[in-house]
Amino acid sequence: MSSQVVIDASLATMWAVPETHSGRALSLAERWAEENTRLLSPCLMLAEANNALTLATARAALQIILRFAVEIREEPGLQDRAMALAHELRRPTTYDCQYLALAEHYGCELWTGDERLYNAVRRRFRWVRWIGEYAVPA
Repeated sequence: MSSQVVIDASLATMWAVPETHSGRALSLAERWAEENTRLLSPCLMLAEANNALTLATARAALQIILRFAVEIREEPGLQDRAMALAHELRRPTTYDCQYLALAEHYGCELWTGDERLYNAVRRRFRWVRWIGEYAVPA
């Protein structure tokens, strides 16, 4: 595995709010910590995570997410590349494409909890991973 990965808001919220694949997400985060893997995400990740939750839940969840030491990155050209990807992939927004552009920039995997995103891009971007397919070590 690469020494760095990009994570999206759907995966990060699984660390703080119990969901179907939260156990897998926490197990993977533990593995990354053991391997000293850098966790990267674009600036919008925190806003997206907050927006996905109620205000009462978001405050506590944000504190949990921040403990995972995700490096928030805004690389030059990221927005332009995200717009180009949205156009190429016929995506209605650039949100998901910012994660794709960041992973492309760093040449690393993108891990998502969003199965629809995964299904939409997995044939073109084989480095996109969905948490539902992560095999938790025995």
